[in-house]
Amino acid sequence: MISDQYPQPQALNGLWEQQWPECPPVAYLLGSRYPDRWVRFHTLPGSKRYPENEDEYRTVLNRHYTVLTNWAPGR
Repeated sequence: MISDQYPQPQALNGLWEQQWPECPPVAYLLGSRYPDRWVRFHTLPGSKRYPENEDEYRTVLNRHYTVLTNWAPGR
């Protein structure tokens, strides 16, 4: 369940289209279409790419929500 304190998926789609109209919401395309805006966030310590347990999934979600809520327009 997604908490009410975070943007809902439908709202994120709209925000994406406003910010990056020339790119579908596919991460690997963003860097080539908007290289001046490209940034990479490491979602797990030690640059680990994929979570392997519930604690790591919580870490990934928390970091993603932190970025989204701090960068969301109008916040």
